[in-house]
Amino acid sequence: MLLLTGADTLVGRHVAHALTSARIPVRALVPARCAVTAEEFGAADLVTGDVTDRRALDLALDQVETLFLLSRAHPDLADVEAGILTAAEHHGVRRVIKLSVAGAAADAPVQVARWHWASERRLATSGFHLAIVRAHRTMQHLHAQVDSLCSQHAFYGCQGRGLAVDVDARDVASVLTHLALDPPRSGHVWELTGAAPHSAYEVAAALGSAMGAPVTYVDCPPADFVRSLLAGGTPRWKAEDRALWQLMIRRGDLSTPSDAVRTLTGRAPRSLEAFVSEFAASLRHARTLGPSRASVPARPQAAPT
Repeated sequence: MLLLTGADTLVGRHVAHALTSARIPVRALVPARCAVTAEEFGAADLVTGDVTDRRALDLALDQVETLFLLSRAHPDLADVEAGILTAAEHHGVRRVIKLSVAGAAADAPVQVARWHWASERRLATSGFHLAIVRAHRTMQHLHAQVDSLCSQHAFYGCQGRGLAVDVDARDVASVLTHLALDPPRSGHVWELTGAAPHSAYEVAAALGSAMGAPVTYVDCPPADFVRSLLAGGTPRWKAEDRALWQLMIRRGDLSTPSDAVRTLTGRAPRSLEAFVSEFAASLRHARTLGPSRASVPARPQAAPT
C-alpha cells in the first residue's frame, strides 16, 4: 500500500490518478475541509483528516510501505513533515518519496526552499529508502493570472528577461509515479525542469499565438509586484517568496534544464508550446477575451504570480 499526502494539490491529484490507472493500491489523505470523493482521486482509498492529527495519520499509515510526502507550502512545513515522518517510522514505512523544490538549501533566498531543506535533512537522518524530487516552478503558475489574461491580455511578474525552465505539473506527477514503480537507489535527488528555458516574454508570445490575440508580459518593480499580491489577499510570506523566486530567475539562477523527466519516464517533458495550446483552449472555454488593450497598468490590482 502507498500513502499519498497532499492528495488535494494539483500534483497530488495527478499522482493519485496515475497510480490507480496503473492498478497500484494507493491511499489518499485529504483535509476534512475538502469536499471530495474517492472517484475524484482516481478511486483511491480515501482517508479524511489533517496531517497534524496523529490519529488520522495512524489510520492512513496502516499497512503502508511507501509514503509520498507532498505538502502545501506553509511556514510550518518542516515541522508538519517531521511529524508525518515520525508517524511513518512508528508504522514501519520502508520508503519515502518527497516532493521538494528547486534551490532547496539552508541559505536559500526563498523561504519555502529553506523549509524544504530542513525536511530533507530530517529525511537524510532517517532509515527510510528515500528519493527526493526538487521541482522547478510549474507551468500551471499561469492559472493564477487568468483574470488579467482575460481582461487585459496581460500577465505580470518581476523576472525581467531571465530564463526559467518551468515544468508541467503532470510531468512532476509522472516522475513521482515512476519512482514508486521502479525505485532507484536510496538517497538520490532528482531536479525536475521543463524541456528548455524561456523568458516571460517568450511565454507571452507563445500564449498570444495560441490565443490568436496579442498577450503582454508586464515586468514590475519587485515592491510593486509584492504589493499587488498582498492586495489580492496573498499572505505576505508567499508574496515575498514569489518575488524572490522571480528575482532568482532574473539573475539566471534557475535556467538550466535537466534530463530527469526523460531519464525516469522515457519521454521528453511537455513543451511550452503544448502547455500554452491547452491553456489557451481552457481560457477560451472559461471566458471570451475582450479586445486587446493598447497598454496595461504598471501596477496590477489583480494578484499575479
